[in-house]
Amino acid sequence: MSHAALALKKLAERILAKGPDLPLAMLLELAVPVTRLRDLARRQGLSPKGGFRIERAPAHVLAPLLAEQRDPTQLDEVLRLLLPEAIARPAPAAASPALADAQALLALREAELGRLRAEVDRMRDAAARTRERESELARRLELAERDRAVLQGRLQQRAGSSAPAGESPRDARDLQRRVHELEDEREGFLAADTALRRQLAHNQTRMRELMQTVAELEPLVPKGRRRHKPALEPEPPPATFRMPYFAASFYKSLAGKDRRAIERAVHAVLLFCTEGYGYPGLEVKQMGGQDTWSLRASRGLRVYFRPRSDGDIEILECADREEQHTTLRRLKER
Repeated sequence: MSHAALALKKLAERILAKGPDLPLAMLLELAVPVTRLRDLARRQGLSPKGGFRIERAPAHVLAPLLAEQRDPTQLDEVLRLLLPEAIARPAPAAASPALADAQALLALREAELGRLRAEVDRMRDAAARTRERESELARRLELAERDRAVLQGRLQQRAGSSAPAGESPRDARDLQRRVHELEDEREGFLAADTALRRQLAHNQTRMRELMQTVAELEPLVPKGRRRHKPALEPEPPPATFRMPYFAASFYKSLAGKDRRAIERAVHAVLLFCTEGYGYPGLEVKQMGGQDTWSLRASRGLRVYFRPRSDGDIEILECADREEQHTTLRRLKER
């Protein structure tokens, strides 16, 4: 039989035998653990009777001794023994220095990770704006080169022939000044395009470094505190170089064209071989009804080619845009 059951049995027998009034000493003996009785007797400086030491005194010796107290303060402590003992919650253990250092380091890592993520986003936005600016400058450069070529041609025609009636030397000077302005504007566009390309390369390098740092710091952050990654668009396949094979008809089509037009055609072909079909300035498209494609060398010049089975391309012909239908008919007959 347990101690609690034995105590209840003795209290019940006492009540049945002598009525409901129970002595304080009996309640202390049967309802309070002996260890608490010993602690209180020690605090109050009591000496048990019968030669017992407090550490060895049984409950039936300590209970009457405590029940005899008449001092209000000591009696209050004795009566508190009959109340349910409050279960003290263990005080939170002080964080060890190592744990505090780890938490501080984790907070610094999270702050650095957030800063690097923000910088990566800014770099991506800057790269997108740089590409847009580069496309706009390329378009404006092409327009400026076209105007310059037209004005240069007009100037050469006027220099080779006598001035028409009604045209003053001032008009020729204005035309020459306009040509110089267009040349200056063209040089400015070329310089801006070079600077933008250099900045874009720097931004892409920096963005790769930041993304590598983010990937290294990501595992250090607890899983519950990691930011959910947005769904990423699939990355385009890595660019591959396409080897151009120039057909004899391509060299034949260059006859009669000036050096500037030939340079643009070759430059467009090499740009397509490195950048591929998606480069915006080339406007690569397939001609309907046949396996022939065209790319844009300049505003009025097109280069026609066919893809090979090994992934390379065969350059067929270079022709003016106004002659496209005639060129396509000729290529279709081959």
